[in-house]
Amino acid sequence: MQQENLLTANIFELRLKWLVPFSACVFVAVLLLGSQKLLLRLPGPAAMVTVFFLFFILICQTAGYLTDKLATAMRIAYPTFILWCYPMTVVSTITACAWLFLGLSNQILGRGFWNAWLGLTGQDTTSFFFACFASMLVAVTLQFASSLIHVFNWILEISRGNVQRFSSELMKNVKESPSSLGSTLESLRYDGEQIRNNRVRATRLNRMALLCVFILSLAFSGWVVFFRPALILYYRAEIQLRTFLEPAAAYETLRHLTERFPNYRYLDSVTYRMAWILDRRLNEYDKAKESYVAFIERFGRTNVWSDEAIASLVRLSFDKLNNPDQALYWTAEYLKTSPEGILAPHMYLYRIRAFKLKNQAEQAQSEIETAQKLFASRKIQVINSEDRLIDLVSFADAVQAEISADWR
Repeated sequence: MQQENLLTANIFELRLKWLVPFSACVFVAVLLLGSQKLLLRLPGPAAMVTVFFLFFILICQTAGYLTDKLATAMRIAYPTFILWCYPMTVVSTITACAWLFLGLSNQILGRGFWNAWLGLTGQDTTSFFFACFASMLVAVTLQFASSLIHVFNWILEISRGNVQRFSSELMKNVKESPSSLGSTLESLRYDGEQIRNNRVRATRLNRMALLCVFILSLAFSGWVVFFRPALILYYRAEIQLRTFLEPAAAYETLRHLTERFPNYRYLDSVTYRMAWILDRRLNEYDKAKESYVAFIERFGRTNVWSDEAIASLVRLSFDKLNNPDQALYWTAEYLKTSPEGILAPHMYLYRIRAFKLKNQAEQAQSEIETAQKLFASRKIQVINSEDRLIDLVSFADAVQAEISADWR
């Protein structure tokens, strides 16, 4: 009967000597697969990854302890209970903590706090948090997959062990004391009955848990459909956008969202995303410029997306619309609002290019000297067309490249 009483650690391998390196590998793998490897070189994201990693280890250990306590209290000794209880506890806790953490931090600290603290753009900040919480869920999924092997082995071993034990007990009593065969059979029958009762109790609880999960899922789905329809539209547009197949459909979905739900909590994100789609997906640069300007006028220059909106106006004006005067205007606006912003070094580089394009060498040289004083020893981020960090380069090297470039 002792084989019936398995601890969570025996199934899910929660010993720290195994859990810590496994979880660390999963975290790093998810960051690499999500093109987030450079984030580990920045102090803010690296510290945050460490905090999330320790949080995950604590959740796993606590969930394992609570699962064992619950199984003992309810006299459930069959491991199928552990098979679902532990991962459900971990996933539920992680999901709840993610919602609370992101929601409360936005309300208490402000929506732009994490961008500034991590030193990332809004897009990279969103991707970073998604990758961290996704790492935890992937680790739990892999834990569950490996635990299935443990449970299958347990089923085979306990069946084989019971047959061997019954046979050895019977043979022992037949040889040593044939008269006690009846009591031996009664004892074996009692043990078998106990095993059956454990399995029945576990089966009932498993069915009840499955019913509860189904009801909760149905309730959550109904809540989203009837009380948060804007959320469905937003993520529908994101899915359409990320497939790279239907950018126009994504734009129309977001436009429909703004018209149907003008008081949506994150309407600024939707409005910025619409301008971004016109800019980066549909290549409608004039309309994109108008949308960015309208966004800044509506939501202000301290909005969480304003830095990227102004930086996009700079890039559009210079690279796409060949208007260095407008590029200079928007770089000045950016530096006035966010002189220490993530993209501030990039603004100086654009100012140097714009003055060179206008054949104003003295002004270009003045910008070079100012930029070197401010950012000489700084690494700047190289951002791709998806607004994702792809490299870190020395600002001194970037300025030297601008000095060497021929704009005549």
